[in-house]
Amino acid sequence: MVTRLTFVAMIVMDRENLFARGWSHVLSTEDDPAELDAFRRRVGAPPAALQLRNTDWPHLDLKLEPRERALADAGVRVFERTADLIRFMRHVRAQRESRDARAPRPEPGRAPLGS
Repeated sequence: MVTRLTFVAMIVMDRENLFARGWSHVLSTEDDPAELDAFRRRVGAPPAALQLRNTDWPHLDLKLEPRERALADAGVRVFERTADLIRFMRHVRAQRESRDARAPRPEPGRAPLGS
């Protein structure tokens, strides 16, 4: 029996970047820059913390007090290692792509529902 996991949109982060001590990566499971920006403001990080140049991995780079506030946030899933965070995000993205591929598509020439 194959079990399909359902993911809800959430903020995820690593406890500490192995190559940059005192820093953490923060991602949105929906890869949503607006969600990341809202979280950035909530933890008090500067605008420069929002990293959007790499469109494959939009994220926040947090340090100092904003990082501590993010780590203490009960709604954030924290991974001990960056590699575990990346593995989780790749799985979430694969699940999302699979879900999107199964979603009904409008017939050619017809507007989708709700438009």
